[in-house]
Amino acid sequence: MQAITIIGAGIVGMCTAVALQQRGLSVQVIDEREPGTGTSFGNAGLISVDSCVPIALPGMIKSVPKWLLDPKSPLSVKPSYLPFAASWLLRWVKSGASESKALKQGRALRELHKDAPLKYRELLGSEIFDQSIRITGQLHVWEQVQKSPTDLLGERIRAQNGVTPRELMGPEIFDLIPEMDRSIRRAEFYEKNGHVTNPYLLVQRLFKIFTDNGGQFLRQKVVGISRQPDSNTYRIMTSASDITVRQLVICSGAWSKKVLSGLGVSLPLETERGYHVSFDRSALDFKIPVLHKERAFGVTPMVDNIRVAGFVEIAGLDAAPKMQREEVLINHAKRLFPSLDLSLKKNFWLGFRPSTPDSLPILGRLDAMPNLYFGFGHGHTGITGAPKSAEILANMITGAPNTIDVTPYDIKRF
Repeated sequence: MQAITIIGAGIVGMCTAVALQQRGLSVQVIDEREPGTGTSFGNAGLISVDSCVPIALPGMIKSVPKWLLDPKSPLSVKPSYLPFAASWLLRWVKSGASESKALKQGRALRELHKDAPLKYRELLGSEIFDQSIRITGQLHVWEQVQKSPTDLLGERIRAQNGVTPRELMGPEIFDLIPEMDRSIRRAEFYEKNGHVTNPYLLVQRLFKIFTDNGGQFLRQKVVGISRQPDSNTYRIMTSASDITVRQLVICSGAWSKKVLSGLGVSLPLETERGYHVSFDRSALDFKIPVLHKERAFGVTPMVDNIRVAGFVEIAGLDAAPKMQREEVLINHAKRLFPSLDLSLKKNFWLGFRPSTPDSLPILGRLDAMPNLYFGFGHGHTGITGAPKSAEILANMITGAPNTIDVTPYDIKRF
């Protein structure tokens, strides 16, 4: 069987490994961490089938100074890191400079997300899918009734992609989730969306399928990669070995830029640091994820915890966590759900979203690097975009046609 090596054992890497095995290929995965214990461990766990609005939108730049001055705002940039992030931030602003760009990005996001439950079922099988994923819908909420210009643009992008949520006002909202505070005055219900019962367990279940099918896992840190042009192979130096491989897939999330540095591949990839606070499952009784759109955080009911996740912090991979974020998230959650039992708080966590300026992942390859494939940059929607991304990569590697236009995800767009 043809052998493929994947660097990265998060949700994208493990989905890709299983997808390649389903096409008859032998697969090896390398990661310094246990599968699912990186960024995939602590995200909000949302399966956002109807998510098709990019992060950067026209007019958003006007809000950035206000956000940067407010310690409770959804966006912050560490001052000492600004010189390193400035180029990416400028690209981010430019990517959302026009409605036409946002509409194009929206179409590409829709194609990547719309079949997520179906693609997960194909990878997991029906029994494990039912253990791992709940399609219960998601509720997006606002305290203000009036819609902002970005809200209205988001509506146009969703409408173009056939996404029409059910709008709720007043008592209708609390019929759905009685525990929510009455300061919420407007909501949208996305019935096709859902969540995973636990992101770590989802990756672990994919990992078991992978190993049961003969997949090999090498738990070592990748310290460098070089290309052997005479043989079109790649040399991977790890913390404990020196490996030569013919076909290589990079699914290293926020670390992908560092992993690829030895090959001279330039990438507009930045780390959007995000936080979560978790509570015991008995701290609050509700069944549907809630996203507070004005305060940019979400609350997800998982099988073993309630997870409150949010923030975009631009500070790189090495800065210490900002511990004050814990209190802000707790206060946000308590304001939204007054009955939340704060005495049942469990954990505080920091993770690293791998983000591109246009909210689209990097999928594919460079002509100058034969047999090297990219699969990272999913930003806020890695759990949703992973299975379709895995299908795209598996088709590229095996020469099978893709069913959608994959050029929006090509690295050459940068």
